[in-house]
Amino acid sequence: MGQNPRRSSLFAGAAALIAVPVVIWGTDPLPPMRPGYPLAEPDPQTGGWESEGLADKAAARLKHIAGLLETRDPITGSGVANIASADFSCESLRGRNLQEVYRDGSLVVFRPARELPTDTGPAATFHGADGLAEALQRLAEPLAGGADVRVKFKVFSVEQDESSIETMAYYQAVAFQEDASVQQNATWRCRWTPGDPDGSAIGPAMASIEVRDYEEIVVQGAERPTLFADCTEAVFAACPSYHDQLCQPIDYWLERIEWRNNIFPFGHHGLALGDVNGDGLDDVYLCQPGGLPNRLFVHRRNGSLEERSAAAGVDVLDFSRSALIVDLDNDGSQDLVVSTAAGMLFFAGDGKGGFALRARRRGAGDAYSLAAADYDNDADLDIFACIYHGSADDAGRFPIPVPYHDAANGGANVLLRNDGVWQFQNVTAEVGLDENNHRFSFAAGWEDYDNDGDVDLYVANDYGRNNLYRNDEGRFLDVAAGAGVEDIASGMSVSFADYNRDGRMDIYVGNMFSAAGNRVAYQREFQPEASAKTKAQFQRLARGNTLFANRGDGTFRDESVGAGVTMGRWAWSSVFADINNDGWDDLLVANGYLTGRDPRDL
Repeated sequence: MGQNPRRSSLFAGAAALIAVPVVIWGTDPLPPMRPGYPLAEPDPQTGGWESEGLADKAAARLKHIAGLLETRDPITGSGVANIASADFSCESLRGRNLQEVYRDGSLVVFRPARELPTDTGPAATFHGADGLAEALQRLAEPLAGGADVRVKFKVFSVEQDESSIETMAYYQAVAFQEDASVQQNATWRCRWTPGDPDGSAIGPAMASIEVRDYEEIVVQGAERPTLFADCTEAVFAACPSYHDQLCQPIDYWLERIEWRNNIFPFGHHGLALGDVNGDGLDDVYLCQPGGLPNRLFVHRRNGSLEERSAAAGVDVLDFSRSALIVDLDNDGSQDLVVSTAAGMLFFAGDGKGGFALRARRRGAGDAYSLAAADYDNDADLDIFACIYHGSADDAGRFPIPVPYHDAANGGANVLLRNDGVWQFQNVTAEVGLDENNHRFSFAAGWEDYDNDGDVDLYVANDYGRNNLYRNDEGRFLDVAAGAGVEDIASGMSVSFADYNRDGRMDIYVGNMFSAAGNRVAYQREFQPEASAKTKAQFQRLARGNTLFANRGDGTFRDESVGAGVTMGRWAWSSVFADINNDGWDDLLVANGYLTGRDPRDL
């Protein structure tokens, strides 16, 4: 691997010679992961969850419809005869009277008119299998000509009574054409006639489709058929480590690096952006699992990257989750903070791309994320570290969240005050940030939300409610409950912006949307002994992302549903950014999970 043993561990400790690669560990390494998760999911139809069995059957029929929409062949009644009931009916699946609601240089958005003209006439209704086929054919018209058409349904609600079953599903289709791309988004409410006398199964009987929230997006232009282009290969062309290491899946390294090196299977490793050499271009510092060196990629004028990890002295081999590139000593050069399993490392930048280790700080290690701000207005940057896990037991097991929807047995976050000369003091308790401070914290953001001249702190927590710490001249108070921003969910990210341009900073929180959670948490069988309040908290846990509008009186209004920003899938990260330079902040949400070589991997 070619590691430099001088930097194998930057915390003094006993050295252990291990098979390739060589890693010298300091004290308190991250404990290994312990197996124990089931490999096979239980069958919902035999587990007492009738609604989940119904959801599976509905999803199978919707998947068949998706396949018809993806093909270029005409859709006929015979193709849906096993799905549509004899009395099936629906109106246009594209809505009525589509109108242009937004346009810029390359992007056009269409939605059905809220109020129809008086001369529109009655809506066209489609009946039976032939009618469903015709409605689907018309829905597919904007997708025609696409070399790559993808259609997906996700069932997120099931309701049933004696005579019918209703499901709610998100519909999304995208077609990549030669000079444009088309995307369709909608919500389908489908009514099904039970296939069995007792209503226990969905037969081949879709009775109706009601379309809600339809929109159609077109990205056009001969040179810009999409808003973004994947330039990863070109940017990393001069970096051997991209192909040799970064392109390999995590299970490749799990087979080659011992668990003692803290090779971690879930990929919770972040990166930092900043101009390390003063050329006006942002560079990238990438954190890595234990046993693989952290990477510094320097941005070149031609847009490509050059790896400078070893030359810059920052190819740390300790398990690292998070980093920041910021100026900590006010010399005009960007410095580097790296959180490792054993503690925090502080590197001074020389302004030319080189770094020198200046300080180590134990007691704030394994931070899932770092956030810097001058909380005490003394003209230097302080560091807040989100410590997700509590202490592991003797067997190396971390405590599980208890209770699952409102856990308060996570790690203790840390505020490090910058006292100058590379001295950082843990002042968490001193400034009041020890209140509600065991919440499985993923991310934090600083912003002066109340416009009083000092920065406040929002902390997004997994498995429950979040924190909003109001800063009152250097002392903090958790006001999340009173401000209406506790947001009980699976908090993973937070971003501030004035999205509605009213002069007040608003908050967007990235959570997990769970279709299964939305289905199950509303069933009678779910938590039958729990209170209505507890059930509502579980239901909220599955809803997805949250947009809070700042009222200006210290409280916020939840605008998530009306703004259409809840469903960000498994949203690991989110950020406000004006991606089309129209003066309005847009939202980008990174979602997904691990991808590996297992063919069963989702």
